Amino acid sequence: MSFNEAVSKWETEKLSQLTDYISRGITPKYTEDKNRSILVVNQRCIREGKVLFEDARRHDIEKKKISEEKFLRDFDVLVNSTGVGTLGRVSQIKKVHEPTTVDSHVTIVRGNADYIDKKYLGYAIKAQQSIIENMAEGSTGQTELSRKRLGDEIVIGFPKNKQEQKAIAHILSILDDKIEVNNEINKTLENMAQVIFKQWFVDFEFPNEDGEPYKSSGGEMVESELGMIPKGWEVKKVEQVTKIIRGASPRPIQDFIRDEGIPWVKISDASSSNTRFISSTKEFIKEEGRKKSREVKVGTLILSNSATPGIPMIMKIDACVHDGWLIFDEFREVTKEYMFHFLTENRIGILSLSNGSVFRNLKTDILKNYKIIIPSRDVVARVDNIFKSINNSIDNIENQITTLTKIRDGLLTKLMSGEIRVPLDEEGDVS
Repeated sequence: MSFNEAVSKWETEKLSQLTDYISRGITPKYTEDKNRSILVVNQRCIREGKVLFEDARRHDIEKKKISEEKFLRDFDVLVNSTGVGTLGRVSQIKKVHEPTTVDSHVTIVRGNADYIDKKYLGYAIKAQQSIIENMAEGSTGQTELSRKRLGDEIVIGFPKNKQEQKAIAHILSILDDKIEVNNEINKTLENMAQVIFKQWFVDFEFPNEDGEPYKSSGGEMVESELGMIPKGWEVKKVEQVTKIIRGASPRPIQDFIRDEGIPWVKISDASSSNTRFISSTKEFIKEEGRKKSREVKVGTLILSNSATPGIPMIMKIDACVHDGWLIFDEFREVTKEYMFHFLTENRIGILSLSNGSVFRNLKTDILKNYKIIIPSRDVVARVDNIFKSINNSIDNIENQITTLTKIRDGLLTKLMSGEIRVPLDEEGDVS
């Protein structure tokens, strides 16, 4: 049953008829001064159906006032409206915690509560994200989403009973909340592992033979080119402890991209991920492109080296890797987990070595010659056991997230099409 066939059994209206406001945001005047500014949500903030405020910037309201309707409100729906690969992404704000707006690359869709439950409307729009993504207009690199087309061509199906609308949104929210809790647990575990790395290998406070912090309990330190390090440790170049190769892209790439085939890992697959793992891709490459690209296996450590250099990720799928990635293999004296946390800890330093103004690029030779502290083998072995335990927990929770996401997406389609209905009692309330 198609989406349009299913919703024909319900009430249907154009999106424009169910909203109070559909409009792009502002052209910001950026500032770092929190006392005279408000948050500005941009396209990077809108990922995985959520709004990630940590990527928001700030607009100077003293330099440019903004109209009242452009301040975000609870349950506003945000739609990315420009750019290849980002246009059409949909998110809904659950709660606005401080004055916030969006920039001109994002469209605000504000439901009218007299006609439809706002939370339900958010899920109904998300269910049509693939349709919205195909509404792009303009040439490559300059694609735009028309506000008028969004309002007139997106048709929303909904049960007439508001209680049923609320019940549908509630069911989906339960799954979203569980996914969010799991994401937060994984963030905590990631932070815990990074704290351990810093404590052991930056502050040199790893447990000594008596279980006491090494440096502060008088552990012997020696001079090195990176400063004082524990006796018996060394400083080497990254290329001395691991093999680094660049990914590869067949040319012209558009001749090899397909909707199915071998997973094709691009830089955008890192920016859309909330964890250390890449477990899926947006694009695939046909079999003929395999020999002209670079294949990696499950468990491989890769590092972004263009656009946003320095992001380490671990593969959860076999895939071909774009030349915007560096691939790590054949670890010697350190482990993959140690290298992952070393790259995370030193991202700012590594990023400072990249070049380019708009699209930054990290040359392979620069990273190969970057200096790394090599701990004694027993310390590496001890910390690796800790990292593996944390990593197993992260991996298990990531698998739960994947399962919950599939359940939610399946229910989203069925509930929003009317294929599954929420039962009502004789009074028309949810039973």
